[in-house]
Amino acid sequence: MMNRAALNHPAFTPYQSALLAAAKPTAEISLHPAADLGWRQSKLGGLPYLPAWAAYPHSADGKPLYLLLQINFAEMPPLPDFPTEGILQWFVEATWTWGANFDHPADQSAFRLCYYPEVLADDAALVRDFSFLPPLNPPAQGLWQKLKRSFARPPRLPFTQPCAIRFEAGVQFPTLDDRTCYLKGEGAPDIHFDNWIDDEFDAFAEAYLAAFAGNGNRVGGYPTFTQDDPRLSAEEMAYVQLVQLDSQPPELMMWGDAGIAHLFIRPDDLRRRDFSRVLYTWDCS
Repeated sequence: MMNRAALNHPAFTPYQSALLAAAKPTAEISLHPAADLGWRQSKLGGLPYLPAWAAYPHSADGKPLYLLLQINFAEMPPLPDFPTEGILQWFVEATWTWGANFDHPADQSAFRLCYYPEVLADDAALVRDFSFLPPLNPPAQGLWQKLKRSFARPPRLPFTQPCAIRFEAGVQFPTLDDRTCYLKGEGAPDIHFDNWIDDEFDAFAEAYLAAFAGNGNRVGGYPTFTQDDPRLSAEEMAYVQLVQLDSQPPELMMWGDAGIAHLFIRPDDLRRRDFSRVLYTWDCS
């Protein structure tokens, strides 16, 4: 979230106008472990809001996916182009990739986004029995299963326990590792994705990363990465951040080795409430 006082750092003076013009409103996410989560509330994990008429999401090979994130937009600060009502859900496979296809990030074979523009108020109209979901950590039966579990990767999700979500309105400046970053200098060289690591910008970069690194969980805003921005083509760089989920010590949420996950969406698709072409990726150190 933006630290307005930090904007007064001398290294930022030539870029203040560019930074203020590029600032984006965000909905900052905080996670609060909870055992009792409502069907309609915003949450990490748990059981989803699912109308009785709706099909539960499965992977391409027929396995049920698991709820990673549910956002009730009525609980969130309003953001330009985003819905102000309805529920968006992000389901993933409980494998080591958590449903991401790193070569084809729009492939929803092992993850799924579901959007319900209208939220039913009657619990009787919802699915409430999810006993069909395989347990993520069933008890090991017999010596072989116990031995196998000691060296195999058991199915799991990237968080340790379900959490309620609280939102706070925020504002964010561009992140330097975003390929679309471009800061026009006034009486100073422009700074952008391809040159910010050059020696001449060391003072700026050190101060900027300390103040505006971009870590954390949020809806909207600018992404930051553990490695590199995967949006390589001009078409991909037109996608904007939908959601960022960051690893949370002490391992409340952990993407690989302290990684970060992202959903990106085309602005036109966001305005149309079309979540079928979202890009999903995560990386770690």
